[in-house]
Amino acid sequence: MKLYLQRDVSAGNIGFTVFDESGREKYRVANEKTKLSTRLNLSVKNQDGEIAAKIRRFPIANAFVLKAGKAHVTFVMVPTKRGVLSYFYGNNWHILGNVAAKNFTIIDVDKTVILNHRRHADRCTLEIFNEENELYCVAASVCVNLINTTEKPVVKTAGI
Repeated sequence: MKLYLQRDVSAGNIGFTVFDESGREKYRVANEKTKLSTRLNLSVKNQDGEIAAKIRRFPIANAFVLKAGKAHVTFVMVPTKRGVLSYFYGNNWHILGNVAAKNFTIIDVDKTVILNHRRHADRCTLEIFNEENELYCVAASVCVNLINTTEKPVVKTAGI
């Protein structure tokens, strides 16, 4: 199934909208207000406004806990000079491709494809191959799109 992830810039908060192939809204991702300013909590809500999944970002680095139902997965992204290294804990998934450019594939340990994530000018395409992984794929895609990256690295020079 194909879904489309688009950043919601209309609100002052962090937000994303997920559409299906026919253009209908399937999920809305919004920031939950918390008392702690260092913690980011996002809710993935379905069309009925019910919370289908939660994303919690740890204040250190780019570590996220993705929770759907009673199960959870930890997703960590580590920026390095050679790109962004990504790891999943709690399942056997691996990432192939360029996370910084937002063009990557998530595979299982047996090399079956879980998700193809492709960036376009105004949105990202999520091609999900198993419906039971849909919420985790949407949540992981939101996490990747929270990281601000540029297509071409910029070299900063010291002012004279």
